Amino acid sequence: MRIFIAIDLPENIKDEIEKIRKGLRGIYGKPVEKENFHITLKFIGDVQPNIFEKIKEELNNVKYNKFSIKIGNIGTFGDRVVWMGIYEGYEDIINLHNLIDEQLYKIKIDRDYNFSPHITLYRIKEILNKKEFRESIEKLSKYLSDDILIDRFYIKQSILRPQGPLYINMAEYKLL
Repeated sequence: MRIFIAIDLPENIKDEIEKIRKGLRGIYGKPVEKENFHITLKFIGDVQPNIFEKIKEELNNVKYNKFSIKIGNIGTFGDRVVWMGIYEGYEDIINLHNLIDEQLYKIKIDRDYNFSPHITLYRIKEILNKKEFRESIEKLSKYLSDDILIDRFYIKQSILRPQGPLYINMAEYKLL
């Protein structure tokens, strides 16, 4: 089973993100589908059922208060990924990630030292027009969301399919 830990986003925010993603120009690749927008807290990968059960147990020990974030700003990881960033609440997401990392390290799940919270919008195969692409990012980067309450996180299963990944919530953890 291929799993990761993530924060889901409210439907109204996913609608706004989808409008922004559709405004990207000058690129060819795979857009992330609206239902798959999320903030990954930790990618784990393939695990056996017994390890999955241990992960579920350990995450019960993660205690963190609810918090709010705002999302905005658009960036890229090289020429491969277009993402939307965390405008406010970045430190809270980092802190939550660190608590999860610390808890899972107890059961020998490697720490993630290069964590950078974001929402993936697009996986680029080719930039067709650099100027048009840069201009669309500049224009779309003016977006800033309303406050988004973060009051839970999930273990998600990722099922890879030709038409795109399917993410299934396998366990839910409420924040304080």
